[in-house]
Amino acid sequence: MRVKLIKLGSLITLYNGIYAILIGGFFVFFSKFLISKYFEEFPEVWDILVKKWISDISQYYLIIIYTGFLLISFGIFIVYLSFLILKRRDKRSWVVLFLGGIFGWAGLFIVNVLAKNLIVAIVTFIGWISFAIGMIIPIKYYLKKEIPEF
Repeated sequence: MRVKLIKLGSLITLYNGIYAILIGGFFVFFSKFLISKYFEEFPEVWDILVKKWISDISQYYLIIIYTGFLLISFGIFIVYLSFLILKRRDKRSWVVLFLGGIFGWAGLFIVNVLAKNLIVAIVTFIGWISFAIGMIIPIKYYLKKEIPEF
């Protein structure tokens, strides 16, 4: 039963890492769509940027693309550590994955809530919740002093 819970949690976080990679790809390839969503609350600012400072808009696109590549690397980090946990059931890997994933997904969610971008906030909330579920399922076994032998 313990092994199944550890494997289930690791598989959920593994799929969460793949989800982060896919979301990062979406950010990279659909940056123009996403940038319009960030300025949806402020149409006047968007009109001024488009008419007067067209070069400044490219900086916003680059920020969205950078965020996409960071999400891709974040997803690779999650996938790698999830595989490591599946193979070795390493407690340190679980702790690093737990801290990195919780803060990473929470940060993305909070920034997008503050930016009032509902689409990305929902997407990152789904990532945060699915990651938290994958980490909470085996948590009592990792919080023990020693991991039981399998």
